[in-house]
Amino acid sequence: MSMHVSKQLAHAYFDAINNTRLDELVQLFAEDAELHFPLMDPIVGRAAIRQFYEGVLQFYPKRFDDARRFFFSQDGDVAVEIHFEGVTATGKEVVFDAVDLFTIRGGRIYKLQIFYDSAKVMEMIGTLPQR
Repeated sequence: MSMHVSKQLAHAYFDAINNTRLDELVQLFAEDAELHFPLMDPIVGRAAIRQFYEGVLQFYPKRFDDARRFFFSQDGDVAVEIHFEGVTATGKEVVFDAVDLFTIRGGRIYKLQIFYDSAKVMEMIGTLPQR
């Protein structure tokens, strides 16, 4: 997999997320793709991944994933440093940094692992006591 294809795929992912284009988003994933999200069991398959993102995008009606730095492996996999800013459906402001790791096979996202400080985010949305 060329770095060019991987870069296009990662940029297309963030463009679809930031512009709430779910149909485009799920087509970037392999049919049997895996999504690993903090505090959850792996989400497997396009239909389940779409359902997950529908919920997340509704929860954050205002949001922006600022993909700041991209790192590429020789195999075409991508790590992306992200700065997220959003507002939940209940009006809570949420700001955090994250890293997404994309495993790319056959021109599609085969596995996506998302890493961020989930305790900090839970505190911001009100599911953990404030420090």
